[in-house]
Amino acid sequence: MLKKNEFELLDTFKKKELITELPLCSVVMENKEFPWILLIPRIPNILQINHLSEQQQFQLIKEINLASNIMEDIFPCDRLNVAAIGNKCPQLHIHIICRTKDDSLWPETVWGMEMRKLTEVEALTRAEKIRKAFKKATQA
Repeated sequence: MLKKNEFELLDTFKKKELITELPLCSVVMENKEFPWILLIPRIPNILQINHLSEQQQFQLIKEINLASNIMEDIFPCDRLNVAAIGNKCPQLHIHIICRTKDDSLWPETVWGMEMRKLTEVEALTRAEKIRKAFKKATQA
């Protein structure tokens, strides 16, 4: 049983492909047609960015920038969507999604829209590509 101040990913996130662990955040991949990752700060009982300490907020911004640069580098896009929504899943998480003008939903947002899931091979290939890019960026 978890103590009140212990962190645990919600079941929604446990089902996603773990890419890496950064100093503050776990990085998981959405299995959707768009290149899409989530950064989840490993701080218990946090629902909003402003609930993090100032030091944690600075670290979060550093990790969002790192992840955004990695995603743009390996998935060239017309627009990088970065958002913390959390209406359906309250645990603080930040979406980073690469969008292109020729994607199936452009220019609409992805929220609440039907979209194709990747095949198992596509998902594994994408996850490995992202994992390698994070490893390279964090070892530099």
